[in-house]
Amino acid sequence: MSKVVAQHILWYLAEPERCLCLSLPQWQQLIWLLREAKLLSALTAAIERAGLLSQLPEYARRHLQSALVYADRQAQQFRFECAELQRVLANAGIAAVYLKGAAYTLANTLNSRGRICNDLDVLVAKSQLAAAEALLQQHGWRTDKLTAYDERYYRQWSHEIPPMMHINRGTVLDLHHNLYLPVSGRAADMTKFFSLTQPTSSAALVLKPEAMVLHSIIHLFTNEDMQSALRDVWDLYLLIKQFSYETFWQQLTSLAQQSGFSAELQHCCSALRYYLAPMLDPLTLQQCNSLANDGLWQRYILLPALVPAHPLVSGWRQQLAKQMMYLRGHWLKMPLWILCKHLTIKAFFAVRDQLFGKYHFVAKRPPNQHW
Repeated sequence: MSKVVAQHILWYLAEPERCLCLSLPQWQQLIWLLREAKLLSALTAAIERAGLLSQLPEYARRHLQSALVYADRQAQQFRFECAELQRVLANAGIAAVYLKGAAYTLANTLNSRGRICNDLDVLVAKSQLAAAEALLQQHGWRTDKLTAYDERYYRQWSHEIPPMMHINRGTVLDLHHNLYLPVSGRAADMTKFFSLTQPTSSAALVLKPEAMVLHSIIHLFTNEDMQSALRDVWDLYLLIKQFSYETFWQQLTSLAQQSGFSAELQHCCSALRYYLAPMLDPLTLQQCNSLANDGLWQRYILLPALVPAHPLVSGWRQQLAKQMMYLRGHWLKMPLWILCKHLTIKAFFAVRDQLFGKYHFVAKRPPNQHW
């Protein structure tokens, strides 16, 4: 596929009837790209909604149906895990707000069907964080063994505790107390966000539309990892399509200004216009034209960095853009002196582990000690 098609790759999801014109070699390329972007099952969901699945060639249909089966199985698992967490936390009086993929699944948003995600993201008040962690540990959730430095990083600087994994089911849980790192100086006012929650049909709490969309924007455009960036752009497109009414845009813009993330909202509008302009509804297109920033940084770094890391669409310019976004993501996370110290220490540990092995310096458990 050419670079022009890479820019328009999401058009196949937004207008799935375009897929009917693809040849088998083009299908092969599209499947490669969307699998890399974690969007193959999302394409299946879009094609299924349009009633076009039976019209596809068998080769494409097999791959798409397999991807959707996997996504549906993951969504089922997430619903089970969230019900278990609700039972544990709610009974103890701890209000848990589900974020990102878990929230989309529980709220049955337009982007939920076919969405692939790696872990559960749950938000609790910082005052209840220690109690929530202790309670989860009593119910089979454990953190991996970390270095003393990494433990301090999470506990002192981050917006979440170290990832937890269930010892029986292997599910990974990220327990947050903020939407962004406090050490950055840009941590959100969580009093505001906790006031912007609403229950789903299962009584689980998720963020209201403007807060849900803003958190998705913050996650994408402050992140150093662009591996799933195009999937997140697709999330934003479908969420905004679902919620696009005038008061929503007023609420979203106001919340972004109050929270200090207006620049990230501008980046979102730039990305939506660049990748999906012909598919945007008139109100969204008007807002994107009003808010988008078309500077050199957006044009040559931000937008190219969002493409999948696949040779069909990612050349040296896209790879360089991803590296620049990686550095920028770390730059945003922490003040310069902390960043320099952090990178130096992490580099030392990386070299040490290469020389002696990752677990050489990890304290050994006695043979009779279990989880």
